[in-house]
This record gives sequence, C-alpha cells and structure tokens, in this order.
Amino acid sequence: MRIVIVGGGAIGRLFGSLLAKAKNEVTLLDIDAEVVDAMKDKGIGVVASSMGDPDMVTPVPVTAITDASLVSGCDLVMLMVKSFATRVATESVAHLINSDCPLLGVQTGLGNIEIMEQLVPRQHILAGFTFMSGTALGTSKVRYGREGKTYIGELDGQITERVQKIANVFEAGGITTQVAKRIVGRLWCKVIVYSAINPLSSILKVPNGCLTGKMESITLMKRLLDEGKAVADACGIDLVYKDLYELLFDACQRSSNNLSSMLQDILNDRMTEIDAQNGAICRYAAERGISVPTHQAMVELVKLLEKWRPGMEQF
Repeated sequence: MRIVIVGGGAIGRLFGSLLAKAKNEVTLLDIDAEVVDAMKDKGIGVVASSMGDPDMVTPVPVTAITDASLVSGCDLVMLMVKSFATRVATESVAHLINSDCPLLGVQTGLGNIEIMEQLVPRQHILAGFTFMSGTALGTSKVRYGREGKTYIGELDGQITERVQKIANVFEAGGITTQVAKRIVGRLWCKVIVYSAINPLSSILKVPNGCLTGKMESITLMKRLLDEGKAVADACGIDLVYKDLYELLFDACQRSSNNLSSMLQDILNDRMTEIDAQNGAICRYAAERGISVPTHQAMVELVKLLEKWRPGMEQF
C-alpha cells in the first residue's frame, strides 16, 4: 500500500517504520526540513525499550518530503499531527483525497473530524486513535514507549472493505488494530480519560502511574471524568465504555512509568494539545449550558505552564 503519513513526530515515526518494514511504500510529510533531511539520509530508527541504545538501531528507509505536491499518488493518507495543526495539515494533502485514497486521522482530541470535514468530503474521512506511545529522539529516531491497540473506523459505523483492508495492512506491520463500529464514542472515551491524566501529570510533573497513588489526585481525576461524561451525554455521544473509572486506572497502570505527551510537550517548551482535550470539553459544555469548573481550571493552569518556565522573571 502507498501510504503518506503527515507528521514526523513520535507516533508518525513509529507507524512509518513499522509499515515500511512490512514492505509498504511510506512517505513521511513534515514541515520541518531538518527532520525530513535526517529521515532521507538515515531513515527512521526505533529504539525498542527505555534501556535501548539509540546508536544501536537499524534504521528503516522511508521517503521524506516537505511538499505534498511531490506525491504523485497514494492509497491512504494518515494525519498524525497535533490537533492545533489539523487544519494546515489537511489543507496540504486535500488534493490527494478521493474515493480511492481516504484520509485517516490518528489523533487524540476532539474537533479534528469537524475541521477535516470543512476541507475534505465526509465520505472520504476515517477516524482513529492509538494507545501506542513513544518519544521522539533527535530528528529521525523514536523510543518505543507503550504497546497498545489502534482503533480505526468509518464515521457512520459501517464495517467497509476499505477500512478492513487498512486494518489488515496495519496488522501485517505489527500494529494491533481493531475496526470499531462506534469509533467516535471510543474516541470520546479516550479523550475524557486522558483529559484527567494529561493535565494533572503536567502540572505535578510526574509519570502517569503516580496519579493513582494519592487520594487527592484520584479525587481530581474522578471529578474530571464526571464532568467529561456529563458533557458527552449532553452531546448524545454513545460512550462505549460505561466504567470510565476502570479505564482510567487501567490507563495509568499500563503507562505507569511513562511521561504523558502533554508533560513531554511542557518539558520541551512545546505547545500542548490542551485546547483539543480539556479545552474542547469546556467548549462543548458552554454550548450546552453545562458547568465544568475542574476542566476549566486545568486549561488555565496548563496554559500558564506553556508560558512560564522555572527561572523566568516574567511571562
């Protein structure tokens, strides 16, 4: 399969290397010329564990470009960028999307599908998300974090030939994949759970597993879950997992030693996805007259962290 991956960050590198090793034609598209040049020269190197030596990996060759007009044709475009880059990224590849080449968003956040729909016909869009995690190393390597399942699906819930074909390609590349009938409901579940984990881990600067070790953090996370679920219910979202508390504790345990992606962004002076997670829940809540004070506090605190660093005398 000819696959274009938009976004050369950690998850884009993980998927790109696995799919390329499985003999797919993978093209990485990124706006960072330094990243693209490194991948052209060195391929993508995956460090398999936290103790692995980044100098001892075997790079996987991929095509890497900064200009989507250089793509002559493809069978699948995967959007693997942060939510705040969704519009620009979709605009860059919209000319590639048609009935034979769908756009699959593999992202964590709410509102991305609505942005894609403004630029690409809805029938050409697939939704997805992954529980795989990793940490980008330099310009062309990635350290594998957590193994996890990837979910993809049609927006209307049908199990189509095209989505099943993509799932088969992913599985052949070692990416555990499930075709989901209720992909939007599953995505909301993940966002609600991680909107409880990500901001708290970032504010406290602790690995995910630490959040279940103190009653105060557990209480805050449960409050965030309750507010998020109330908003989902008001929006008519069919949440697949009825026990979000169990899902939350399981997520913290499975990634107990991991630094959340939001905390990694804070530590590396990068913009976070708070607007597409807690911020999105706040926006949907406001539209429906629902109060979500804990989510609002998380948004304000994380935005403060984005602007302030230890040692700074002023913002």
